[in-house]
Amino acid sequence: MTAETSTTQERRRARARREAALFGAVVTLTDLLPPRIRYGYVHRLTGRVLGHPLAGLAAAVPSAAPTPPPVTARDRGLRCGMLAGALDVGGIGAVVELLAAAFPAAGVTPVVVCSVDGARAERLRSHGVEVAIAATEADAHRVLRELSLDAIELHGAPAHLEEAAIASGIPVIPVLHNTEIHYTPARWRRFARVLGHAVAAVAVSESVREFHARHVPAELAARIRVVANAVPSPGAPTPDDRRAARAALGRTVGADLADDVVLVSLARYDAQKNIAGLVASFLAHSADDRVRLVVAGEPSDWAEWRRADALRRGRPGADRVSLLGRSDARTLLAAADGFVLDSFFEGWPVAATEAAAAGLGLVLADVGGARELVGRDPGHSVLIANACGPAAAVSDSAVARARRHSARQPNAAELGEAVDAFARRVRAGERPLPQDADALMAAMVEGHATVLRGAAAQAPEAPRNEEAPRNERVAWGRR
Repeated sequence: MTAETSTTQERRRARARREAALFGAVVTLTDLLPPRIRYGYVHRLTGRVLGHPLAGLAAAVPSAAPTPPPVTARDRGLRCGMLAGALDVGGIGAVVELLAAAFPAAGVTPVVVCSVDGARAERLRSHGVEVAIAATEADAHRVLRELSLDAIELHGAPAHLEEAAIASGIPVIPVLHNTEIHYTPARWRRFARVLGHAVAAVAVSESVREFHARHVPAELAARIRVVANAVPSPGAPTPDDRRAARAALGRTVGADLADDVVLVSLARYDAQKNIAGLVASFLAHSADDRVRLVVAGEPSDWAEWRRADALRRGRPGADRVSLLGRSDARTLLAAADGFVLDSFFEGWPVAATEAAAAGLGLVLADVGGARELVGRDPGHSVLIANACGPAAAVSDSAVARARRHSARQPNAAELGEAVDAFARRVRAGERPLPQDADALMAAMVEGHATVLRGAAAQAPEAPRNEEAPRNERVAWGRR
């Protein structure tokens, strides 16, 4: 390399470091705003100003997604209302769809009630699942009167659906999907009120249970039980699948991957996922220059993508990291040697679960579900510290502090060492077998079904679904 070329590269890196500092300031200022302003307005504005098309990995291997069997048992078994908000936003809708497809085999007939219609609701209908839309509290009271439900699961349901569920007198089971760091004191009081009307609640991981238990009285916390999330078996990729996927990924990122160990991170570009911290930590502390990191996801926060890209370009070895947009998950996992996630918080990382089911080892920060996932195969997976502190004590302010220091996070060295150790095991031929996704999925479905049957057995004899003023609603199951 000539002196001129070296000088040019350093100038580019210096410019990138200034960009990273600029977007770091944007992130810091954004984090000072209330979440409703941050997510409702600022991210939309930055998307219009900063957004641009991103390369993505197209499907190169056959899909293994099972087609849900048609739901035909509406006149048999326990009828469960699954109340939720917008099913097309976030991971909750995916879990609702998953459970709705699997419940009939456990003797539970699902009935989905959501606040807005959309693509996922239409897909559920196409598979025979009854779906009702209740945009207002009056709509919700009417729908619940008409559905003849035996029990209700609340999946991140908005307030008007929660209120109608409580008023109905039908047994209610809140399902806790995430560590809710944005809850205000008023929102925690509302959660405690809902939990007080429930005989039980389901948390998707032990960390999520611990997090919620810290915010409610002990007698209410005792009602929360853990039912781990799972995914249907994707099937391990065949050698032909892997070759096709690897070639497609190489073309997409513009590199020959023949001798590389490829770690992927399927995650949207968002404050929660800590992509900027992952990129900076990987480049600063992974000493093996034949290890490559590929991140793929939707930019819900374009400032986060821009900062991650600037941090990438500001360090030597920038070409070891690729920041893709929306990509085919099965193809990306088939091309990969391992999966990495450095999120600040999760309820249960579905992408990591899919990676384990596809036969990949994991490098996971300590978030909800990570201990369980790593504990299933500690010989091939590793848990590292969370960049903002203990998983069960994460908070909005802790995340904001960690984001201000994305370039030098406390777990950076540990992440780099874990990545390089992982690469050595891959080169030595140490690969895990795909996890038994079918057994884990069956345990998830039966766990929910058991809670539902127990709740329905405690239903009162009084007539249900009678709309009542809020100050007169009966708190069935309150102890």
